Amino acid sequence: MSVFLFGPVLVGLAAGYLTGGRLRHLARQPLRGVWLLYAAAAGQLLGHVPPSGRLLSPSAQRWLTALVFSMVGAALLLNLARLSLPARAGVAAILAGAALNAATIVPNGHMPVAPAALGEIGGAPTDTSLDPHHTVSSGTTRMAALGDVLPVPWLNLVISIGDIVAMVGVALLVAALMHEHSGRVPGRRRALDRAGATIDPRPPASRP
Repeated sequence: MSVFLFGPVLVGLAAGYLTGGRLRHLARQPLRGVWLLYAAAAGQLLGHVPPSGRLLSPSAQRWLTALVFSMVGAALLLNLARLSLPARAGVAAILAGAALNAATIVPNGHMPVAPAALGEIGGAPTDTSLDPHHTVSSGTTRMAALGDVLPVPWLNLVISIGDIVAMVGVALLVAALMHEHSGRVPGRRRALDRAGATIDPRPPASRP
């Protein structure tokens, strides 16, 4: 869990600094709908941290997961118009990764995990249900190739293609936000532009 939350962010911060970005620019970004991200984080914790994660029924877990994905997607789309092109590319990658994961989660009810990949990290590939969110793939699993099929032994994880795409998107978004950019135009400049006026860049004392 921490790998998906913090790994891409740390990579994005490093890439942002290497490309001339600064953390202060990230803090100044005029983001909207931040409460949706906080709510999504709370929902994610609710579904994974005991005892609430164990008390929720499988159906409730699926609805909670769908709600978390929806809130994150809504927060990203709310800010799309004011983001730079690299940041928009990051958002697109995040949404694409989520869509790839959803393509196998929705028809199966869980994220399928390849038995061979599970065995490579020391798991039991014969378990039919790993937790409320994952299940071992079988012959009847739909879109199994989009499930967790990529073992990462040193992290004891199995990840999906969608996970990789989404993590790349998070890193790109963080790096892009570290560069000063705002899609907003100051109110006075916008009003003058609408009136067909121009702003004289010279100081008042030097104007005719």
